[in-house]
Amino acid sequence: MTKYDWKAGDWAVMDMGIFQIKQVDPFVEVSDGAVSISGRLLDRLRPLTLRNKATAETFDWYYKELKKLRGERGFNYPDINRLFCGWALEAMDGPVEDRAPFEKAQEFVRAARDLTPVIHGINLFRAA
Repeated sequence: MTKYDWKAGDWAVMDMGIFQIKQVDPFVEVSDGAVSISGRLLDRLRPLTLRNKATAETFDWYYKELKKLRGERGFNYPDINRLFCGWALEAMDGPVEDRAPFEKAQEFVRAARDLTPVIHGINLFRAA
């Protein structure tokens, strides 16, 4: 999604965090003040609005709840992270009243608590 006219200095929500855009051409570089990330990131950026900030923080909170579960050290975090980031984008892009992405995240945490091996098509545990 590149419908936004991004420029260096803009603030944006990316994945489940808030970043400042440092560079747009020839590639996008963003920073949260501690970490810089660069590459093809435009489709992951959304404007920093109160709604988008709250949405990102909510999904980040659900994601961090996984760290409190027994057996979490073996969780398949790369795929789980992509799933939660996708739900965050879905929630930001969808209508305010659409609670489905939030319900999916809640359901994932509940199923992970029960150590369900596959949740929403994602293996809970990484391969040995």
